[in-house]
Amino acid sequence: MANVSKLSLAALRDRIAAGTREVNLVHNSKADGTGVTVVSKMIYIPKFRIPAGLWDNGAFPPQDLKLGGFLIDKYPCSQPDATNTSRGSTTPNTPGAVAAVSQQGVVPWTDIDWNNAKVACANRKINGRSCHLVTMKEWATIVFLVKLLGHDIRGNNYWGRDYRDPDSWEHYGVADPVVASYTQQYSPNKQYSRCLTGSGPISWSHNGMANGIFDIVGNVWEWVDFLIDTGRYQAIKTAAINDADGITATDTAITIDNVQNREFWPTTNGLILIKAEGTNTDEYVIYSNFVDNGNGTYTLTGCLRGQKGTAASAHANDAVVQQITDYCVIPGGWTAKVADAGLNNTTNPTTFTISDLVLGPGGANPAVNDVLQCESEQLIVTAVSGTSITVSRGANGSTIAAHAQGVGIAKISSQMSNNDAASTDATWGAWQFGKFLTMRTEPELAALALPASVNASGNEEWKDGYWARWKGQRAALRGGGWDDGSAARAGFALHLGSPPSHANIIIGFRAALSL
Repeated sequence: MANVSKLSLAALRDRIAAGTREVNLVHNSKADGTGVTVVSKMIYIPKFRIPAGLWDNGAFPPQDLKLGGFLIDKYPCSQPDATNTSRGSTTPNTPGAVAAVSQQGVVPWTDIDWNNAKVACANRKINGRSCHLVTMKEWATIVFLVKLLGHDIRGNNYWGRDYRDPDSWEHYGVADPVVASYTQQYSPNKQYSRCLTGSGPISWSHNGMANGIFDIVGNVWEWVDFLIDTGRYQAIKTAAINDADGITATDTAITIDNVQNREFWPTTNGLILIKAEGTNTDEYVIYSNFVDNGNGTYTLTGCLRGQKGTAASAHANDAVVQQITDYCVIPGGWTAKVADAGLNNTTNPTTFTISDLVLGPGGANPAVNDVLQCESEQLIVTAVSGTSITVSRGANGSTIAAHAQGVGIAKISSQMSNNDAASTDATWGAWQFGKFLTMRTEPELAALALPASVNASGNEEWKDGYWARWKGQRAALRGGGWDDGSAARAGFALHLGSPPSHANIIIGFRAALSL
């Protein structure tokens, strides 16, 4: 087999094009098999690699990215009985056993939250295997591929067409009549907002061809299986205990097998969670070294048992092990948790301690003049002594409020705008925006297309925008919507501002299937 990393770019593109294929997958419209037979169109993305240093003046990717090898929906998901005039008969945010379908020229399945989108994807069973909501890596694979292919992708990012295209009939998709009243109220042309799935010109596909993936740019934001809490992303990889007799509460060496993504496990000072089984309890363990035994098993040595307030416990053979690594997704920021007894709603200034500090890309330890977000309140750091921080309260017009022990607190990014800081809305409120400048290069994150740095104008390497809120849980949306214009023109657009419970007319999703 040819070494793909040594192929010319033209040969690499040809190889990917030759392996890309459209597949009609027949399945039942319900997970329990009581529905009707339907067909979902999916695209097989062959395995390929992006050579190290191809973009960003040789800085990205830092090593070859090994991508592909999965099926992804050709179109955003719809209900099985959707038509060009109806979303279908299922209550949007109550999928039950109804399976999401990938089909052209119909009303997309929107107004569904993150958790229920995952359910609707899993309800589609192909030869007994469940599909899943597109992962961050799968989405990033497609948009990296668009860039690799050199396709100047377009989409519905300006009320029915791409803002870069002429205002002429052939550049528009087919208007979705379900949102006609919204369109009439808000659209500058009074004709278009959301479009039917796959109804735009061929330039709206990932490769500019009929066998491409449509609507990656604009039309509706799409849920992606990626969750943060106060700017903190937990990367979780699984394994299982490999010990016929199990382990005791005092063992300091733990052998594991079935190790997922072993190349991303920390070789030193890693954290694992051994999940409860039987009468045993969840237990956090910090290990000193990750040792490859050369036979498919690995040994975690120097284990410190019963960490993070858990108790050391015996665990049986094959007990589930999760390796957890925390990352901060705030460019130039950090995330932590309020320690001590928390903060009251009166003392100003006040001093408190933080725990579980994680720095964002380009971030530094807490420092004077850092602007912090703690729930709906913003604070400004006036002094730092180790993990002890003194702050002035109610910054930027926000309201002083009580914050419990363990609640998340984050330094907001100085690279991004600071909007609605005075809002007391517990769900929405303060948010930040910037445009991609550079990508994260950590081995575990490089394939996820997460921004390492941003600014107000961005650049032509990555083009798109980054929206976020740094309080509570937020689920990822990618691709952009019909009104995002120049902030959504390459598929990289990333929105981390919505809680997973949010449902809206501009939010859809699509499914994938691992092979």
